[in-house]
Amino acid sequence: MKVELLLNILDTDQEDIDIILVGEKQEDKIIWNKTDDYPVGPEYSLEIITDSEVKNIMGIKKGKNIIENVQEIKQQFIECLFALDITRQEDEIDGFEHIHNSDEIINELDNDPYDPKLIRVDPKNFPIEQIVGMIKDGDMDISPDFQRELVWNDITRKSRLIESLLLRIPLPMFYVSQDKEGIFSVVDGIQRLNVINSFINNEFRLKNLEYLKDCEGKWYMAEGKPPSDSLQPIYIRRIKQTQLYFNVIDPQTPEKVKFDIFKRINTGGKSLNAQEIRNCLASKKTREYIKRMAQSEEFLRATKGSISSTRMADKEIVLRFIAFYLLDNGLLNRKEYRGGMDAFLDDTLDYLNSVKNVQILNDIETNFTNAMYNAYLLFGERAFRKTNFINKSLFLAMSRTLYKYDSNKISEQHIEQKIENALKEEIDNNTKFSNALSMATNDARNVDITFSTIKKLLERYLL
Repeated sequence: MKVELLLNILDTDQEDIDIILVGEKQEDKIIWNKTDDYPVGPEYSLEIITDSEVKNIMGIKKGKNIIENVQEIKQQFIECLFALDITRQEDEIDGFEHIHNSDEIINELDNDPYDPKLIRVDPKNFPIEQIVGMIKDGDMDISPDFQRELVWNDITRKSRLIESLLLRIPLPMFYVSQDKEGIFSVVDGIQRLNVINSFINNEFRLKNLEYLKDCEGKWYMAEGKPPSDSLQPIYIRRIKQTQLYFNVIDPQTPEKVKFDIFKRINTGGKSLNAQEIRNCLASKKTREYIKRMAQSEEFLRATKGSISSTRMADKEIVLRFIAFYLLDNGLLNRKEYRGGMDAFLDDTLDYLNSVKNVQILNDIETNFTNAMYNAYLLFGERAFRKTNFINKSLFLAMSRTLYKYDSNKISEQHIEQKIENALKEEIDNNTKFSNALSMATNDARNVDITFSTIKKLLERYLL
């Protein structure tokens, strides 16, 4: 894990320098030392000692060329810890044990910039009447599981968006991604499209308008109600004929490029996390497939239903299993995991979007279900946990291994307590394994340590 401090340093070309501290766990404490980055030498050294939970600072040693005093360094370090604590809270809300993953090692090949020529975004415009028809026919996907903050609940905000259309005020550009079947998925502007679509479907009437008082309280076209309850025909025609402007991400654009475009231009609601972005770029078939696995009885029982679906944490952990299942069975265009979990999961999504072999998908789902069933058989409500929360590394290592075992044979062996005790002993006494479960868990070396340890442990007991 890493912490970055901005400090004043003597005898350097820069007044302020980012000092990176790397924490190393030693028994009941963590020692944070400055990396070998510029400037080097004992006069620039910095060491901070905290407890193992990174909650209390036990000591600070600094080189003479660091201008800030110990108290100032302590204050800045505490602010960094506060930021880490926010991340901890987010992890625990999602149902996961918090892990320090800031020092994930990403292979340079996975982080290469892409060729700008691969970016294919074409401007197009559609009248609202056509857009509503596309939504109705399923040609434009504004599925409710696309984003957390899907709709605006404020009736004034919704009404004034419609008022903007009636006043012929141009709306900001929309972004959509088009798949190979011609289906448009909304990348940016989904809330606005939902408001327009719901108004035209008479799901709300206009309130608190700023200028068009003659439209106050009106429905779009209220069936079974007096004509006076609906907009005047001139306004209805105006809405139908209004052109909305779209930037369309071409289906030939590589998924990696689409993903980056989405991150750069998404402006709606709260910032989306990586899995929510993947969900927006997944085909409907892929979304439904992952969702079905995340809602399976076996998964919910093995995890006690504790992994949140609100921010798609459940879908992300399922995608991890799929990614490593494909890797372990030689179905991906790579022989090993070399770090860079996000890029690895992006590639897996791309595979799922394009795979034609239904048997592969069926096998993945069947084996996932078996892994979850076996995990509950062996560990019950403690499955995948070393604290009260699910540990992602344990989940991945166990699920990668357990799907291969016959559930009936596990039931016949009655070795649940032996395996649970053996796992506890490994966590308590195997420092490498314990650290791999707690720090930089997405690093390739730690993924291998966790997997090989769990694999050997299970092989000792299971037939």
